[in-house]
Amino acid sequence: MPITQLYLFDAGPQTAPAQDCAGGCGCALTEDNTVPTSDGPMCGRCFNDLFFVCPDCGEAFGLDEWGDIDTIRAGPDHVVRCQECHNNHFITCARCTRVIPREGNASRVSPRNRNQILCSDCWESGWFECSSCGEVTDRNLRHDGPECISLCPDCFTEEYVACIACGQAIELGSASGPDNDPYCSGCVGRAETWKVQPWTGVATSYDRVGSRRCFGVELETCECGDFRHLHGKTEWGCVYECSTQGRELVSPILEGDEGFDAISDICDFANDHNWTTDASCGLHVHLDARDLSSDQLLRVVYAYRKSYMLWKKFVTRGRAGNSMCGTPQYSCADVKAAEHFEDLAETSDRFEFLNLRAYICHSSIEIRLYHGSLNAREICNWVAIHARFIDATKDMTFDDIDTAFGHTVVTVWQGIVDVIGDPKLLDYWRRKAAQRNNTLTAHWDQETPAPTTTGITA
Repeated sequence: MPITQLYLFDAGPQTAPAQDCAGGCGCALTEDNTVPTSDGPMCGRCFNDLFFVCPDCGEAFGLDEWGDIDTIRAGPDHVVRCQECHNNHFITCARCTRVIPREGNASRVSPRNRNQILCSDCWESGWFECSSCGEVTDRNLRHDGPECISLCPDCFTEEYVACIACGQAIELGSASGPDNDPYCSGCVGRAETWKVQPWTGVATSYDRVGSRRCFGVELETCECGDFRHLHGKTEWGCVYECSTQGRELVSPILEGDEGFDAISDICDFANDHNWTTDASCGLHVHLDARDLSSDQLLRVVYAYRKSYMLWKKFVTRGRAGNSMCGTPQYSCADVKAAEHFEDLAETSDRFEFLNLRAYICHSSIEIRLYHGSLNAREICNWVAIHARFIDATKDMTFDDIDTAFGHTVVTVWQGIVDVIGDPKLLDYWRRKAAQRNNTLTAHWDQETPAPTTTGITA
């Protein structure tokens, strides 16, 4: 770091020379213009050119030929100090690496690792202090109480319950809806819902889905005027969704090609009754993860984080930037550094394109990225490509995933082509990307094997 140093000594008239300056300027030193150094006595001008004096401790440090030195640091207060004095004033955030003051509220100790210091922004992105008991709690467990207070789960449940439609805090016993579910006064009149029932179907074929992994879907609508006709006639649940004008249809846990048939049946009903979706609606897919170990889950999440740039190419531009399915706040490095999948899931946000917190509640991985759809083929193909993606990546190493997917949309797509291996399914999604004006690769047709007869995409 180049240092501009103020002259500490007056290099005025030199009298009574004792010896030559060790700084190499050739001047004769005087009694009033001599500074002792480890390299020998110097005049004030040479000393200022060749040494830095820490303003805190007063220690002198030699500069190299470019005026730089490794043992000095400039702090956020624009004061240059030696490394030791700098460290007495400041510390580096263990997460974002921003330099922050040690004193005051700018830095906080990480509750997860007492040896880590975080800046206030990084600390508040992961934790909060309960307004009632003061306990430091995971931010994802925060409940909003009345008057904008933040409560931990224990304090919240002592006095309140959350409206299952909008999440607003309700005093215990003050409101209820169907099946005695809690609704606030604003939502109870619209709470014409019913719970999902166990699926009575039996999977006998897996040709179209291409995986034995169980799955479920949530279909958000903006217009579904005849939804009441389904009550008592379907195993699908119906939920009031505050972010849309319609209702959300929730499937039971499905499996195999017969599960695809169940999706087709509900979509046929929806289309026969002129149900619609709009930009406020989303398609959420749950993939069963009960068979996956913590290490396998981390590999799958790593593969999704690595390939996120590609998955966005299949959805509408508005959906790709939607806050209900946002960009993951963790990096590939964070996934590699996680000791257990649960540690990563507990600190993630459920409103990300890949909702890891669904595993804590449902033992599933939820993909929230896709825009609303009532097209059975589109929905089933979205399920199929993700089920096969999880099957293909769960046993890959981090290095295998890096090699397979590279660093660009084109290389990620080629990696998907290689690990999925179903040309008809892949061609469907290549064409979907093209509809969004996204070209995955100009040579895909030549690089992909000839189509087979498998898949729902025919």
